[in-house]
Amino acid sequence: MINASDLREIYPIYCYTPKGDTVTFGSIKTLIERMAKVHYVPIAFEISEISSNNSGVVTIEDCLIIYHPKHRYDYINFVFRIRREGDTAYISKNEYGTSSLLINNDKDDKELIAEKKYYESMHIIFNFLKC
Repeated sequence: MINASDLREIYPIYCYTPKGDTVTFGSIKTLIERMAKVHYVPIAFEISEISSNNSGVVTIEDCLIIYHPKHRYDYINFVFRIRREGDTAYISKNEYGTSSLLINNDKDDKELIAEKKYYESMHIIFNFLKC
């Protein structure tokens, strides 16, 4: 489970309309898998929950985590959430976790270059989710 305070918001919030009820974590996963395959980007998925505490009221929300299968805990992970209003589904994308390579920022390091390329590829893939 992820603590909501550990998430960093990435803009924009993507929306799907008018068939918001067809937007599921499964449909998002399928779309991202297809695009990742085209771009030769390794990805893995996990369904999890986000816990938030507002004024003593704990809220649990489902989410889809996307991560690099070989770097689950040393790359930044992406978290997708779905919020529904009527027939419209809003998908927000967040990040959580840290990267020790990005903190050190050794620009000549091949591992750092590979990690940055992974993030760039993921953002290209995520652009296909825009409405």
